[in-house]
Amino acid sequence: FALAEAPEPGEPLTAIVENGIKYNVDVENGQKTGFFLDQKYNRQAISKIAKGKHVLDCFTHTGAFALNAAACGAAAVTAVDISAEAVQMTDANASKNGLDKVVKGLKANVFDLLSELVNNKSQEYDFIILDPPAFTKSGSTVKNAIRGYKEINLKAMKLLPRGGYLATCSCSHFMKEELFVQMLHDAAADANVQLRQIEARQQSPDHPILWNVPETYYLKFYIFQVV
Repeated sequence: FALAEAPEPGEPLTAIVENGIKYNVDVENGQKTGFFLDQKYNRQAISKIAKGKHVLDCFTHTGAFALNAAACGAAAVTAVDISAEAVQMTDANASKNGLDKVVKGLKANVFDLLSELVNNKSQEYDFIILDPPAFTKSGSTVKNAIRGYKEINLKAMKLLPRGGYLATCSCSHFMKEELFVQMLHDAAADANVQLRQIEARQQSPDHPILWNVPETYYLKFYIFQVV
């Protein structure tokens, strides 16, 4: 990650470069700091298998996963977010990198969109990326979070053809790894698919995991192929 140029005083948009891709980041109005640096190497990981794929990037935020896929040769990328501002920023970032013919932003509720695609038996996508916000921010809501994670993963697995790829993650430390893994097993069983694990990953090393501070291990990231 590097600043592409110093922002003007009082200007909330900051130009950065990560993995060779340029972004405008809204540090004032965007989620958290406007950009999630902890996914840097996970974006590199998905880009390795994106060439020629038709990608559905869910909860795209500023389009980072979508742009990494497109820059490495994805045939087409649909970048979905419920926020109109996020979709506008994604489209602007796609144009900034000359990828606007490949990446198309779509304002939609991911849960509703996945349901619609499943109901229509869509065969449009062979690579789905699920990077949702934290579905739980306390121990008391973990059960509801598991249902949410399972719903989107189950539907994604139903949509993917044999040989298709799924990248899926949770950024909540309350969603312990064993819970996340069990949810994925249950979703695969209900979708009647088998998964081949390609990679199991975590947050970038500049977000260190301290073994005596469990809260620092929060990001679980898996890449699977449906077999």
